[in-house]
Amino acid sequence: MGGNALILSGGYSHPFRESSPALCELIVEAGWDPLIEDDIDAAVSALSGPPDLLAVNSLRWSMTQHEKYATDRAEYAYQLPENHMDTIENYVASGGRLFVLHVSTICFDTQPRWHDVMGGGWTWGRSHHPPMGKIKVQLTEAGTRMSSGPEEFELIDETYHNLDPRDDCKVIATSEIEEGPQPVAWVRKFGEGRVAVDALGHDARSINANGHRELIAAQLEWLKGTDNA
Repeated sequence: MGGNALILSGGYSHPFRESSPALCELIVEAGWDPLIEDDIDAAVSALSGPPDLLAVNSLRWSMTQHEKYATDRAEYAYQLPENHMDTIENYVASGGRLFVLHVSTICFDTQPRWHDVMGGGWTWGRSHHPPMGKIKVQLTEAGTRMSSGPEEFELIDETYHNLDPRDDCKVIATSEIEEGPQPVAWVRKFGEGRVAVDALGHDARSINANGHRELIAAQLEWLKGTDNA
C-alpha cells in the first residue's frame, strides 16, 4: 500500500518550514507521494479525494488559554469548524490513515473529537513540557518489534507530559524527565482506519535523529497495514 499523502503544515511558533520537508522525505521513503499544504480549508477539502495518508504537522488552536498569546491571536488563532471535524473523523473512520506529529497533539482544542480520533492528546491545565533539551527515548516491547532502530536513543526535543493515551492505544515509545515514563508515541485503530501519534519531532534535527527516524518509518509502515505489533 502506498499512494498519495497530504501533509497539513504550518501555524504558530514552530519551524514547520524545515520539519514538514523532513517528514516529507520519510513519507516518500515509505512509498507515498506527498503534498505539503498550509491552507487548512484546502487540506480538508482534499480529504474528499481522499489521500491514502493524512499527516498533521501543525499548530492551530484557539489561543485563549493565556494572555501571552494575545498579540498573536489575530494572525494565528483558529477554531476548527464542526464540518471540518466531521470530514477528518469520517476520513479516518472509513479507512483513512492519520499520522500526528509533535505539536499537532495540541491542535483543534475546541474540538474534543480530535482527541477521540488521536486516542489522547494535549489537555490544557494538565499537559505540559519541560524546556527543550537532550532527552532519552525508550521503545516499549511493541516498539522494538516495530522499529529497526535502537531500543534507546537520545535527541534534542521536548517531552510532552500527560497526553493520556487511551486504553486501546498501543504505546511504542516513552520518555522520562519529571513525572515518570511518559508515552510519547502510540498507534491505534479508529473505525476502519489507523492512527499513529508521535509527540516528538519539534524540528528536522529531531525527526532525523538516529532512532527517531526509524521509529517514524515504523509508524508509517504500520499505517500501511503491514505491522507486526
